[in-house]
Amino acid sequence: MLPAKLYEVLPYTYVAAGSAMMLAFDQWLALLSGLLIAGAGAVIWVLRSDHRRSDIKNARQKYGGVLPFWLYEMLPFTYAMSGLCLFMLSSNIYLYPFAMLLLLIGVQLWLLRSSYRKHQRPAVAKVRPLRLRN
Repeated sequence: MLPAKLYEVLPYTYVAAGSAMMLAFDQWLALLSGLLIAGAGAVIWVLRSDHRRSDIKNARQKYGGVLPFWLYEMLPFTYAMSGLCLFMLSSNIYLYPFAMLLLLIGVQLWLLRSSYRKHQRPAVAKVRPLRLRN
């Protein structure tokens, strides 16, 4: 079993390694491999985040939205990876601001989602037995 500190950092490591691979090499295979590695990290992050949520699942459905669950959850990663791909694939300097905007929106959504998902389960209060109460 992995140590807790290493286990918690793995999705972030996958996304960072995939992004670094996309930026470091100027080949299609490296771009595709980087996308796959970053996508694996994104899926792991989404699965862990959804599993750790402490709000009621029916309440989540009540607020709903137009997008399906997986599409909504993958939006930050889609924006960020689209921005990186636009940086890598475009030689037009006028597209760089749009790539930067996509990258910033993706990072901002990811940070917002991670800050909203720090749910804590309520602590169960220990009740003293009746015979010890006075």
